[in-house]
Amino acid sequence: MQRKTLPGLDGIRLAAILWIVLYHYGVETAAAGVFSPPFFTSRACAALVQGAVFWMTALSGACLGLKYAAAPWRPAEYVKSRFLAIYPLFWLFFFPLFLYSDVLHHNNAGVAPWRLVFSVLGVDGFVQPWTPTFYKIGEWYLGCQILLYCLFPLLLFAWRSRAGRGVMAACVLLVWGLSPFVTPQGVDVFHTVCGQLPAFAAGAAFGRALAAPQRAGRRPWAASGALLAAAGLGALARLPAYHLYSLAALGLFWPALQLGQLMRGRAAAAAHRAARLCYGVYLIHHVGITLVLAPRLQALQAGPALWCAGLAACLAGSFAAAWVGQRLVGLALRPGKKRTAAR
Repeated sequence: MQRKTLPGLDGIRLAAILWIVLYHYGVETAAAGVFSPPFFTSRACAALVQGAVFWMTALSGACLGLKYAAAPWRPAEYVKSRFLAIYPLFWLFFFPLFLYSDVLHHNNAGVAPWRLVFSVLGVDGFVQPWTPTFYKIGEWYLGCQILLYCLFPLLLFAWRSRAGRGVMAACVLLVWGLSPFVTPQGVDVFHTVCGQLPAFAAGAAFGRALAAPQRAGRRPWAASGALLAAAGLGALARLPAYHLYSLAALGLFWPALQLGQLMRGRAAAAAHRAARLCYGVYLIHHVGITLVLAPRLQALQAGPALWCAGLAACLAGSFAAAWVGQRLVGLALRPGKKRTAAR
């Protein structure tokens, strides 16, 4: 059976990853002392990039909520699908960098070798604030995402009954409300599992609404309106930035998704192909900026024209590397597929 694609999900994935790449390019070139629009160091830019990350988290929940609203829950299939979606491409990008940086050039020589296990598990960026690791790619978000995937079965179990849904909603609201106030000093709640869990759970609820739009009716629109109204009231009440950004991002998630659903034909097909590369782009773009583009632009004393050319090279190179990586992973996982088909 051919899997149905939803242009709205592809549109959100592309919008989020493109903004994150642009943000990282802007701040890293600014840190290198070359031209970069001052907007990238502004509070408005920080709000937008946090909103983009909330969209990515909600999107992950939405894809799982959509899938398992219609498909039966099979633990082995779930673990296999998450493993194949995350680790082969991550390992393909990570280990060449590890060999170059840590084996050939002896970087991180003081880090105990056993800590490589954090990298193998994909959580090295997430745990780095607490312990030294061999972190190269994936940042904090990948480890956070993996842990959220571990929690998804609990959300799915809660959806089986009305009481379970009520308890889950109460727990998520409690986590959302209290997290900024109970997070240890010096730790940004935005970078924690508790900080991302409400977006993940809300995305899963939106995904279930996508699976049964007639049954969901106008409830997703009502929820979006309530979230945006709460964001407005929260701004007046001067709630913490975490609350405001999460409310606004989740309130805009469903309208943005429905706007993306208007894509048709070649536009939808192109967006789908590009969206399939976004995970690889996320993994590789930052290291490309810091190791290749920013030093080169600094050496050239780049101005606005070269900065724009570098951005184009960043996007093109990231998507090209993601495409190559995806092809290599596909060949490694299905080496006999073409030979079998030819027979």
